[in-house]
Amino acid sequence: MYDFIYKHKRWLQIVLLVLIVPPFALFGIDYYFRDTGSGGALARFGDIHISDLEYSQALRKAQDRMRELAKNNPDPALLNSPQLKESVLEDLIARKVALTHAYKSGMTVSTAELQRIIGAVEAFRDESGRFSPTRYQQMLRGQGMTPMAFENDIRMNIVLEQLRSVTAGSGFLPESVVERLLKIGEQEREVGQFVFNPVDYRKQVKVSVAEVGKYYEEHKNEFQIPERVRLEFLVLSPEVVEHAAKVTDEELKNHYQANIARYSTPEERRASHILIPASASASAADKTKAKAQAEDLLKQIKSSPRKFAELAAKFSKDPGSAEKGGDLGFFGRGLMVKPFDDAVFALKVGDLAGPVETQYGYHIIRLDAIKPSHATPFGAVKQQIADEVRKPKLGRAYAEAVDSFNNLVYEQFDSLQPAAEALKLTVQTSDWVSRAGGNPNPLFNNEKLLNAVFSDEVLKNKHNTSAIEVQPNMMLAARVLEHKPAAAMPLEQVSKDVMQYLTDKGAIELAEKDGRAALDKLQKGQPVTLSWSPSQPVSLQKRQGLHPEGAQAVFGADVSKLPAYTGVPAAQGRFVVYRITKVKDVTAVDPAQRKALGKQLAELIGQEQYSAYLASLRERADVKIDRKKLEQGQ
Repeated sequence: MYDFIYKHKRWLQIVLLVLIVPPFALFGIDYYFRDTGSGGALARFGDIHISDLEYSQALRKAQDRMRELAKNNPDPALLNSPQLKESVLEDLIARKVALTHAYKSGMTVSTAELQRIIGAVEAFRDESGRFSPTRYQQMLRGQGMTPMAFENDIRMNIVLEQLRSVTAGSGFLPESVVERLLKIGEQEREVGQFVFNPVDYRKQVKVSVAEVGKYYEEHKNEFQIPERVRLEFLVLSPEVVEHAAKVTDEELKNHYQANIARYSTPEERRASHILIPASASASAADKTKAKAQAEDLLKQIKSSPRKFAELAAKFSKDPGSAEKGGDLGFFGRGLMVKPFDDAVFALKVGDLAGPVETQYGYHIIRLDAIKPSHATPFGAVKQQIADEVRKPKLGRAYAEAVDSFNNLVYEQFDSLQPAAEALKLTVQTSDWVSRAGGNPNPLFNNEKLLNAVFSDEVLKNKHNTSAIEVQPNMMLAARVLEHKPAAAMPLEQVSKDVMQYLTDKGAIELAEKDGRAALDKLQKGQPVTLSWSPSQPVSLQKRQGLHPEGAQAVFGADVSKLPAYTGVPAAQGRFVVYRITKVKDVTAVDPAQRKALGKQLAELIGQEQYSAYLASLRERADVKIDRKKLEQGQ
């Protein structure tokens, strides 16, 4: 087959990651290293900076990914959490710091290397297995990317992979260490346990009224009813303007006719060929010889058409089609080089053409079949067209409604009623809403809305909030109906809870005290009467219900003398004492397992080295972050 496709598995994963769209924004090189916003830099180091726009795009991508993972029902508090914002910014900083260092170190990607990598992506190939420029561009458009941005993204990912390979390639563990780890992982220890449960100690705990009162006074801040408000509010969403986005059958039919090519399958042709190679750089003599051979083959085929497949298998130098008798399968116009394409689409079924010269040599071509263009019936795509025609109408109507909504709640700042009447919205009333969010209604967990509601302008001056986008394509404006400041809950209201807490706390302390005392005696060889559970074999791979802390204690215990004892606090305030009565070591290690574990551990060590290297680059870069902008939700 033509030399469009190159196998380059090493970088295939990088290319596919770009196609899937990584969790954080990827940018072209030029875009990545300049300020793309008008509000100055959110972070900078040296002459490199991260703009407000760049950060907001990355944050939006991260939030979209979280929505997908949560099946479009994420916790709004997480979507706007300071932790997410910080991690997005740090990801951008780390990426730029690493890329800057890599480029300064001379790491780069040649155009030929880039072409080989893109050519190896299966998704960009046509049915005959060749790289298709048309499919390439269509797929990128579907991802909202241009070829230039996509190729820059790949270049940067490859450069980062080069940097990672250089800094993380030295991870290594001796075989003896790997073997020891394997043996520890597969070692079995027979273990019984006894649980000191706080439930058994509650009756021993006596909490006085005075102790309850003292705890209450010392921890009043734990018994606060937070500051809260009740709101009246309006919600504007696209559903409100659905009536303005109606479409008629005539509009749909006109759209169908105007875009008939979009709803049609273009003509495809099936051809077979024989290629006698002669590159563009070949000598005149070589070209003459190749052409003469092609002419001779054409004569043989004309005299005996049935010999085409036999001659193709014997003489054609296109390995992908020669073994199939020269068959190239079906393909559309424009997918072959121009001279070949022009010849095929000028033939009738069964006709021959040649010798046809291309940059690959001389071709004898036979047209085998034509698959005519086929238009999908209007009825089959009517709903799709309706959605396409309605969408821009709905978008315009909603944008106009948003403008009106914004203006009305701002200009009529002392009431939501004018906006409600103008846009035919319903004024709704909320339950209590606190500064911290956590409201059952997710609309009231939006950080910008909460900041606005508890601002002086809204809280004290009784003004409307501005129109705030609380969810994608959902605007909300609110005003305060009732406000209650933070207040301490009276002792009478919380005394039972305090009593229960102190009782539980005392029981936990008694259980742990007795557990540690018993453990101390057992480890000293002194007799202790405990009702041990039946012993069972456990390993780090098969813990048999042993919780991680318990497993750590059991396999960290000194078993030079058996029985051995250890103990740890466990869930629900319990204290568990373990008795180890038998140890079964692994005598031989599977070489394949040792090799696999060694590889995994080397990769982990390498990744740690790379992370440490990036951290050192980050520290030396002296990054300046505009914390005020970040906190404002830029």
